[in-house]
Amino acid sequence: MTIDATRNQHERRRRELLSKSEHIPPLPESVIRLLEVLNQTDTEPQHLERHLHNDPVLVARMLAMVNSPFFGLSRTCSSIKEAIMVLGFRGLRSLLLASSTAKFLQKELDWYGHDQRGLWVHSVAVAAGARATAIACRLPPDKCELLFVGGLLHDIGKLLLGPYMTEAVKSAKTKPTNPSMTEVERSMLGLDHGEAGALVAAKWNLGTDIQDIIEMHRDRTAIGDPRLSAIMRVADAVACECGFGYLPGRAPIEPIHPDDLGMLGLSDAAWHALRIEVVAAMDAARAAMARMG
Repeated sequence: MTIDATRNQHERRRRELLSKSEHIPPLPESVIRLLEVLNQTDTEPQHLERHLHNDPVLVARMLAMVNSPFFGLSRTCSSIKEAIMVLGFRGLRSLLLASSTAKFLQKELDWYGHDQRGLWVHSVAVAAGARATAIACRLPPDKCELLFVGGLLHDIGKLLLGPYMTEAVKSAKTKPTNPSMTEVERSMLGLDHGEAGALVAAKWNLGTDIQDIIEMHRDRTAIGDPRLSAIMRVADAVACECGFGYLPGRAPIEPIHPDDLGMLGLSDAAWHALRIEVVAAMDAARAAMARMG
């Protein structure tokens, strides 16, 4: 098959997956409206409050989450106005997505080694670990929140590919033996779960910054700030090493590459100390989500 023919086949597969994305239901209308307001340059806190008052269930979930160890605030927020003041707009976007995507990320994905809550637990762990790493590496607040959202949604493409991968492996004449999950996905379907996740993020109109970090979270050749993908890989590797969100013995082996630690300016000793903090952040997040997910 020629290169052009292969590209056409892959593009057809992408369109097919997106058109049949019933596995990824649309975000609630209230969440879509709030994200649109957050993306506007002239938005004021009262605009967000006005929209949130129409969804008391979402407000209750968001306040429960913002006051949990998941966000690690030094003060208790009793109203959305306080949460906005403490978190800022980007932090509020993180909170909004965390509270509204929980139900989407709770689905059994046996091919990937997740039980009903596994993908949610793993995603929460990576989100918390990525933000903790970013803060320790002194990245600006907007990058820290971008990494949090990227960590939360980095594997959402599995929801789209899971049924197709199960069927593809069943019908394959030989079983895949390549240890790289993404390479198996590409060989079977023509795209990996990072690319599929970017399609989902585009469908949800989450912005190109989030789409890019989801698509490139396993790619060392990604364009843009290389620290972002390095932090995503490091956080993902730690979560996998700890088995967070995976059935026993099913977590993929994702060794931390020395180049990623070098990119972040972390010596072996510095990383050893930081890793303890990262795992603690992941544990706190998982404990908080266990009460709310």
